[in-house]
Amino acid sequence: MPNTSVTATAWFLALVFAFAAVTKIRDPQGTRLTLGDFGLPRPRFLARVLPATELATALLLVVDPRVGGQAAVALLVAFTTLIVGRLLAGHREACGCFGNWSKRPLSWRDLARNGTLIALGAVAALG
Repeated sequence: MPNTSVTATAWFLALVFAFAAVTKIRDPQGTRLTLGDFGLPRPRFLARVLPATELATALLLVVDPRVGGQAAVALLVAFTTLIVGRLLAGHREACGCFGNWSKRPLSWRDLARNGTLIALGAVAALG
């Protein structure tokens, strides 16, 4: 019998990833511009791949929380590493982590949010 707290954690994280993906899908041009402003190569390509990856992670979290949790942690660590690099370089452009819903300047609060999400992903992964 699956642990209900692990299941709830995985579902919550799945909703976060699905929300992030949908906000990017609803505004492909904004997503492309944000990714380009964030210094990432091939923003047109990434604007399609990133939401698809986030949706796949959300699905994995629901279908198999352990595997989904591992995927979520891997993605979140990559996102967090990118944010740290941008902050250390003095860049404060919006990350667009949640599409046009997150237009505020990049800050260290984004790291705190991601740290919390990484911890939730670890709970699901270790289930």
